[in-house]
Amino acid sequence: MKAALVRPPPSGPSGRVVVAAPSGPVPEARLAEGLAVLRDLQIGEISLAPNLGARTGYLAGEDGVRLAALQAALDDPEVTAIVCARGGYGLTRLLPLLHPAGFVAAPKLLVGFSDATALLCWALRAGVCGVHGPVVTQLGALPAADAQRLALLMRGELPAPLTGDEGVGTARVVAPLVPANLEVLRSLVGTPWLPDLAGTIVALEEIGERPYRIDRALTQLITSGAFAGVRGFAVGQLYACEEPPAGNPDSPNARAVVRERLAGLDVPVVLGLPFGHLPHEHAALPCGARVELDPSRATLTMLEPVTA
Repeated sequence: MKAALVRPPPSGPSGRVVVAAPSGPVPEARLAEGLAVLRDLQIGEISLAPNLGARTGYLAGEDGVRLAALQAALDDPEVTAIVCARGGYGLTRLLPLLHPAGFVAAPKLLVGFSDATALLCWALRAGVCGVHGPVVTQLGALPAADAQRLALLMRGELPAPLTGDEGVGTARVVAPLVPANLEVLRSLVGTPWLPDLAGTIVALEEIGERPYRIDRALTQLITSGAFAGVRGFAVGQLYACEEPPAGNPDSPNARAVVRERLAGLDVPVVLGLPFGHLPHEHAALPCGARVELDPSRATLTMLEPVTA
């Protein structure tokens, strides 16, 4: 990244947190379970976006409804964090309509993953760090350690290093981290909201994509130049990314595809890190803050807080 990013203020007990629904409709029971966990983290007073109960097909309300709720939270100078209620789909429809001026004037932490990759990338393009971490509807099923890790990041503290199960290469690299869902990141190619990834470490996770589709997404990111200058890759969960029984019996598995496609970039890679869509495991990551990737130990270590 060519310009220094702004780190928002931390969100502690005196903060104000908005739970937003800019993507898919929010399951009521899982929301209630996640809100109970969120309130126990002491990251601020929790308020709910007005469209949390809305449902329009696969969206949490029509575009105008979701946009108005998200923009109001982004513009509110008293809000310290916006935590997405769930992923799904819908944020890329809002990106051309969002206005960053209020958010830049009063930065706040954006927290989420999966479809929220699009919002985190929008924030990076606006020059503001964020948190790639559990959505509220995921929190109820996660171990307490993952919830506490999210709270540490939001309060401006450094959580413990993460350890994967495979490292490729030997050189350690230090660079800002850009975590993303692979398919959502691919969908930003050719748009104004794809971040400049040169000089960064990119963290990738995916759910439900067959191996050849993972190949296709990585190939587009490579051949488009989006990965030019990337210094390393941290690969998380490739959850339910199997070839179906009726599919190609000769297909490599998803991890083999990722390893093969990234090998041509000749940068260090750590695989098997504990973040992503797995129902009972998701470690929060900084978005825009510096980390160290060490393939010899298969570790990813946070070096600076995501908040100021």
